[in-house]
Amino acid sequence: MRRTYFDHNATTPLDSRVRAAMLPWLGEHHGNPSSVHSFGRQAQEAVEEARERTARLIDSAPLELVFTASGTEANNTVILSSARRAGFAGHLILSAIE
Repeated sequence: MRRTYFDHNATTPLDSRVRAAMLPWLGEHHGNPSSVHSFGRQAQEAVEEARERTARLIDSAPLELVFTASGTEANNTVILSSARRAGFAGHLILSAIE
């Protein structure tokens, strides 16, 4: 019997190419890309390379891409930036459902 995974909301398997690209950064390479030390600068260079490669893949400008740490962070970024762009400065009322 063939099994199919439908719970991608909770977690999604990585494409093997993504896993291969990430493995060095989950092991011997590490660093906070916001830091100024050499570990951070190396991580920042990797982030910017990923941004440029992703932008080329989707025919976008690199500065148009924003990387977030989670779906919640991504949703909040879109909602708040859209509200600000529309000139809204009051309170936003949202449902508990993302």
